[in-house]
Amino acid sequence: MVEKAKEVRNHERLLTLQDELRSLIAQAEYLRDQIDAVTTTIQDLASVIETLSYLEKRGEGKTVLLPLGAGNYIRAKIEKVDTVIMGVGGRLSIEASIKEAKDMLGERVKVLEQLRLDLLKKLEEINRRINEILPQVEELAKQEQGQ
Repeated sequence: MVEKAKEVRNHERLLTLQDELRSLIAQAEYLRDQIDAVTTTIQDLASVIETLSYLEKRGEGKTVLLPLGAGNYIRAKIEKVDTVIMGVGGRLSIEASIKEAKDMLGERVKVLEQLRLDLLKKLEEINRRINEILPQVEELAKQEQGQ
């Protein structure tokens, strides 16, 4: 009878750990997706900053390809490179000098880099917990199969 109670406890423990493991794996996948999205945004902002730096130094009078959308472009000549119209959220835009724009974008990058670090730390914690649980699940599953 004692042996049967132990088997039931082990089975319940196995089910609990399996549920936790599935939940942790789902959380890890979600965090990876979030990290990828933040990384892509950081790369996009860095590209904008680099483009603004180039335009600030050598852009005036240059001909560029202006994106129209859906992979279509038109040639356009840059007349002035003194201000940038920046989206600030909620379909609101402001006009800023190139320096101000680069500074604001740089601040966004810093915030996103910190967010990325925080997400990576959370992912590391979840992976650590997965690595703790997995051997227990394997051992309990072996015991259950051996009975």
